[in-house]
Amino acid sequence: MPQPTGPPVPGAGETTERWFDEPLPGDRRSRAAPPGHGSYQGLDLELLDPADEDERVFLLEAPHPECEDALLEDDEMVVDGEPFKPRLHITLHQVVANQLLAGNPPQIWQTVQRLAGLGYDWHNIMHVIARLVGDDIYQATTGQKPFDLRDYVQRLSELPGDRPARPPGPADRLAPERSIRRSSRGHLRHKSAEQNGRFPRFSDGCPSA
Repeated sequence: MPQPTGPPVPGAGETTERWFDEPLPGDRRSRAAPPGHGSYQGLDLELLDPADEDERVFLLEAPHPECEDALLEDDEMVVDGEPFKPRLHITLHQVVANQLLAGNPPQIWQTVQRLAGLGYDWHNIMHVIARLVGDDIYQATTGQKPFDLRDYVQRLSELPGDRPARPPGPADRLAPERSIRRSSRGHLRHKSAEQNGRFPRFSDGCPSA
């Protein structure tokens, strides 16, 4: 797979010009990770294959320029006064993309098509589904409730709930991760992920670019 060109250099985390195509109707791969243009971490986005799990990570990171520095350093951020883990956020994107490409459960593709038909853009679709994934992870890892496929499928069928079909703004660009939120609040803009002693809880909120 393509590799970043050389070690990080000053300014490597700065936003470079990049843009993404709208997902193609009926195309699972472009719904999992829309084709990108420009560069990210020294990689040409057009050369990345969304069907390749390793390369797909970069395609999922690239639409989050506000998180680029924190992702490079594996750091935590603070968004609207709440601790936020960019790496966890991208992991939730990956879970949804993997389910979508595998067609498992089959209802996830039906849900994506239905939400797209209602006018939801790619990022909002990923976030409303990732919110469910985050809730399930939190409940399973805290011993509250084991994962229940039937329940997950039922909640997929109930989407979008009360989430509006609009482009993500400052309060929701990083939406799914704040479902997994920590009880203690961070005060630093960036905090090393290794210093986090607790698994955060999950909610809504992505800093705007």
